[in-house]
This record gives sequence, structure tokens and C-alpha cells, in this order.
Amino acid sequence: MSMLSSTQGTSERVWSLIALLREHDGKISRADAAAWLNPEFLKDGQTIGEKSGTFGQVLGAATSMGAVTLVGPELQLNPTCEPDTYDQLADWLYHHLIELPSQDKDAVFLELFAWLVCESAKRQTAGWPLGMTNPEFADNAEAALPSGAEGDVESRMNSTKVPFVRRWLVFLGLMEDLNANPSFEIDMSRRFRREVTRLGLDREVPIEAEEFLRIMRQKMPFIDGGRMYMDAARRINFTPDPRQLSPVLSEALRDLHDEGMLELNVLGDLSSNLRLHPNATHKVSAFYAVTIKGGA
Repeated sequence: MSMLSSTQGTSERVWSLIALLREHDGKISRADAAAWLNPEFLKDGQTIGEKSGTFGQVLGAATSMGAVTLVGPELQLNPTCEPDTYDQLADWLYHHLIELPSQDKDAVFLELFAWLVCESAKRQTAGWPLGMTNPEFADNAEAALPSGAEGDVESRMNSTKVPFVRRWLVFLGLMEDLNANPSFEIDMSRRFRREVTRLGLDREVPIEAEEFLRIMRQKMPFIDGGRMYMDAARRINFTPDPRQLSPVLSEALRDLHDEGMLELNVLGDLSSNLRLHPNATHKVSAFYAVTIKGGA
């Protein structure tokens, strides 16, 4: 079982299950949980409820991510999983995923995102996958992802999985839904913002650009120079320019700069500057240091 094989186990439904377990001191019978989350009602003399497998898929997603354990007939909440809000569940899941080995089935989310970021640098555009059909995207992803566990014959990506991967990446703050066509964009600003707020660094003090990114790579190993990013680069035969940032990372940095969370410090045409991906509408094209502002 994996998160992707539990297609009805959406983040909203998993959150409902976790909130239910918290209300019951971390333990509840499977039957009671199913009754709470999938209540039946009478209509025209018939009993109506969701399909019988829906709760099983919610439980499958929750157990795969390690938030819930099934002990006999009882569901038990992982004591490390104590989110008070939906966003905090996203944070808990994100930090769980970055610790998984690359061959783990659920590691596919962040390994795939590392490939998206790396491919954007290679092609010099973050919009490169937007015109692809799901089968085209899946074929490209399957060729670029690391191998799964030994003996695992299931493909890591196929056209059926693509929309569910996007859905979870939106939940994690690495993509955004759009009310347009295409209906999504690669945008990790939300996740970047949340990880910056957790940094135990002095505010209002400039940090050398490369040092700032070194710290962020520990929190976000799929960004430029991170371990997942560099592994993806080797798999797609790409040699990144260490002074040139990818379109995806560049836009996240610009977003936080514009919001006032970060200041990208600019000082002339220094050779030590890191170059952002070109954007004619933005005043910052390179920077030598980053200042985390006091409100972050």
C-alpha cells in the first residue's frame, strides 16, 4: 500500500481521520471510525453511503504515511503526529517524506518534484510540463525517477497517478491549483515560506547567499544543489551552473522578497552574486546575500 495507491485517501479525508483520533485520545475502533467518517442515511427507503472501499483507502493513505497504525481492530494515532490544523498536517507529512529513502514508494512525491525543479533549470522554464498530457508526463517522469525497491514491479509513475501526485504536491505547498487552463503551476513559495519561518537564524542580519541556500537545502533537498536535485541532475545528464538558479527557485525567492519576508541583497556586479532566472518584470536579477526580515 502507498499513498498513491489510495486514490480516495485525499489529504482532507486523512485530516478528518486524524482529527477524529485526536478527539478519542489517539485510539478508536476501525468500525467506529468508518461510521463517523462515512455516515449512512436513509433516502426513499434505501440506505445511502459512500462506496464501501472509500474508508479503506483513507486508512491506507494514513497508514502508508505513518500517521496511523492498525492494531487488530483498533486504529492508533502515531504519537509524533499531533497537528492542530490542516496546514500543520502538511508540515508533518512533508518532514516525514524528506527522511524517506529514495526507493520508498512514498518518496516519489519529493523525488518527482526534484526532477521538476532540475528539468526547469535544464530547459530554462518552469512551464515546460504544462502542455503535456498525463501519459506524456508519466512517461517522462518514469524515465527520470530513481528506481524503486528491489522486487517492486509496479511503475513509480503512470498516467493514472499523475493527478493524484499533483493533488498531494499542492497540499505540501509545492504546487498551486489554478482556475484556468492549465489548472496548476509549479510554485514552491508556500513551502519555502513555511521552512524559512522555522529557521533559527538571526533576523535583519545579511547571510551570504550560498550559506543561506546551504541551510535551505537541508530543509528542502530538492532545490538547486540539494541531494535530491543533484541526483536528479545525474539521471537526466544535466550539469547545473552553480551560479545560476533554476526558474522554480528563482520565483520562490522573488515572491518572498516581494512579500517582505526576505530581502535579496544586491551589490553591483559582483562575481560572487548568484543569478536568478531572467524575469524582465522584476528588479532583482542577482544577489550576494539574503536578509530574513523581522516578521518572518
